[in-house]
Amino acid sequence: MAESDAGEEFRRLFERSNRNLLAQAYLLTNDRQEAQDLVQEVFLRAWRVWPQIAVIQGQDAWLRRVLHNLAVSRWRSLHRRSLLRGAGAAQVAPAPGVGQLDVVRALQSLPPRQREALVHVAIFDLTTAQAAREMGANKGSVRVWVSRGRANLERLLAQDLEPVTGGGEHDD
Repeated sequence: MAESDAGEEFRRLFERSNRNLLAQAYLLTNDRQEAQDLVQEVFLRAWRVWPQIAVIQGQDAWLRRVLHNLAVSRWRSLHRRSLLRGAGAAQVAPAPGVGQLDVVRALQSLPPRQREALVHVAIFDLTTAQAAREMGANKGSVRVWVSRGRANLERLLAQDLEPVTGGGEHDD
C-alpha cells in the first residue's frame, strides 16, 4: 500500500469515526477535554499500527475497544492517585457544568458494564452479539446490562439522579 493511499484511508476512517468516538469518550469521562485527549490517543495508536488496522473488518470496533481500555486505565490511575493522597473515593471528572444534559448525568451514574452496554447498543446501534464481542461478554449478559441500564435510566431521570450501585460490574 502506497504511503498516500494509507494516509487517505486513515483520513476516511478518522472522518467516519471521530464524532462517535468523541461522544463515547465523553460518556465515559464526563469531561470534554479528557474525551478529546482520549480520542486523539486512540487515533495515534491506530496510525502506529495502521498496516494491521487497514486490513481488518472491524476497524470501528477496534477503535472503540482501544478507547474503552484507555478510559478504564485513566480512571484506575486517577483512583490510585487519589487513594495515595488519602482522598478516599476518586473524583474522576469535574461536576457537571451548567446546561449539562440530565441524560448524560444519568448515564454517567450507571454501573460501568450497564453504561458500556447501553452505549454500544443504544448509541452505536450495535447488535447484542456485536456488543458482546466488543465487551468480552456473552449475549445474555449484554441483554441483562442493557435492560437494567434502561430501567435505571428511566428511574434516574424521574428522580434526582442519585448514583446507582451494583447490578452490573460482575454479572456474567
